[in-house]
Amino acid sequence: MPRTLTQIQCPQCKAPTQASLEQIIDVSNEPAAKARLLANAHNRVQCQVCGYEGQLAAPLVYHDQEKELLLTFVPPELGMKKDDQERTIGRLINSVMDRLPAEERKGYLLTPVPMLTKQSLIERILEADGITREQIEAQRERMRVFEQMMSAPEDQLTQFVAEHDKLIDATFLQLANISIQSIGDQRVREFAGQQLARAVEFSTLGKEIKAQEEALRAAAKSLQDAGTELTQEKLLEFVLDAPDENRVAALVRLARPGFDYTFFQLLSTRIDEAKGKERERLTELRTRILEQTEELDEIQKENLALVSGRLQAVLEAEDMDQALIQTLPYVDDLFLSVLQASLQAAVERGDKEASEKLQEIDRRLSEMIRDALPPGLRLVQELLEEKDLAKARKLLESSEDKIDEQLLGGLPSAIQRIEGAGETEKAEELKELYRLALRLSMRSKMKTAASDS
Repeated sequence: MPRTLTQIQCPQCKAPTQASLEQIIDVSNEPAAKARLLANAHNRVQCQVCGYEGQLAAPLVYHDQEKELLLTFVPPELGMKKDDQERTIGRLINSVMDRLPAEERKGYLLTPVPMLTKQSLIERILEADGITREQIEAQRERMRVFEQMMSAPEDQLTQFVAEHDKLIDATFLQLANISIQSIGDQRVREFAGQQLARAVEFSTLGKEIKAQEEALRAAAKSLQDAGTELTQEKLLEFVLDAPDENRVAALVRLARPGFDYTFFQLLSTRIDEAKGKERERLTELRTRILEQTEELDEIQKENLALVSGRLQAVLEAEDMDQALIQTLPYVDDLFLSVLQASLQAAVERGDKEASEKLQEIDRRLSEMIRDALPPGLRLVQELLEEKDLAKARKLLESSEDKIDEQLLGGLPSAIQRIEGAGETEKAEELKELYRLALRLSMRSKMKTAASDS
């Protein structure tokens, strides 16, 4: 069940206000919902009248299909009668079951486990993940540190971070970011984000992140400089010359397809030729790279399964537009690639019904993405789709009011991407359009300056 807007009375001033309500936490469909629940970042309400911000009490159903876990929770402060509780929870559980194919509906769905408190709900979820009570307490401690960090004076922030450095890790950063995203007041949210960024910069974690970012930039530059001359032999030289483990990890991440059988064969040959400590170093290097490639492949496999599931849900939805609206926040390059691959496979096997539906999803999705873009980037998209240069020029000239910084920044990026793909002719056409856009923008600014004077 997606989050829905509902009107309530502010708990503080009783003024009518809107809140985002989320009553089903189904991690099989949306893993991020679990993170929101664990960080108490779900069902937040902020009153526009008095500024009150807090959590909206509401019945919850938690579902994890992989762990066959179905938990329910009705906040005691709601004072709901037993019959009302059963009706509400029953409706929510039916919604969970309706989203599952008949063959995936198992017995655990008929025996939901009621949780008496919010804390017992969270502890039960974490225990199912193999997290001990000691680890749960460690997460609470991290949240306490985050709350103290938000109120720490700037001149004491360095000392505060030094005292709590061990707790400022990846888990801390994840919990902190989720908490910040749940803040309704934009100014408070921006301050919290800036305070967190300043604090993390002083921490060991921040220094590690900075080193990894620098390694990623250096690796990207070396790969870009190699260009079409990048071979497995060249890639091996980059790896052997890498100054540290961060650079090796960055190369693996950026050039995963190059770390294939041929690469490892070349590296094994080097190991056979080496002696002593150099042989040990190269052997350890091969082990690390193998582990990193396996980890990347596993992540890619999980992402593909998740994206394929989302696409399948859209295909099976009765209301395609509504399903696409819910899916839109998760649409990325991988989703679009899976969509195109599914469409091609449907065409090749002669499945007309599936191919037509996938084409319709592709068309509607393109429209939704285009409509969600700011005017300048939307115009860039239209120029990219126009195959006739004369028509593209006319479109640009008739849209002078849409030529803004986003268009003037978006076109060069598109040109660079298309040049990289080897589409030289299209890139030259876009360069001509970019020059025209600059002239039109300058003319518009001169007109504005003349009218102001």
